[in-house]
Amino acid sequence: MAPNHDIATRALVVTLKSVAGKSNSEVCYLTGLPESTVRSIYAKAIKRGFEYNASQPVTICNAHLEDAPRSGRPTKETEASRGSQYLCYNSAPDTQEGRLQEDEADEEAWV
Repeated sequence: MAPNHDIATRALVVTLKSVAGKSNSEVCYLTGLPESTVRSIYAKAIKRGFEYNASQPVTICNAHLEDAPRSGRPTKETEASRGSQYLCYNSAPDTQEGRLQEDEADEEAWV
């Protein structure tokens, strides 16, 4: 699975490409990210509404850079099931409770 990059790194990529006018290879050199990742981050930001216009102040919103929702089945674990698991693990009967002490065992053996 590909690593997720934090929002600050994504913002740096978008800023370098738009405001600084850096090429993909220059951004790769500066950030250490693969060129395909740089292209992907910038393309997703544009798809999500980022627009660069040199005559206006640059606005990069979190919505332009956030992770996309994950697909797949959600977990079944709920708060109630976590509580019951906690009770099961922590309320196990004491194993020493049903055992006889050594001197009690000796007395029963000689009866």
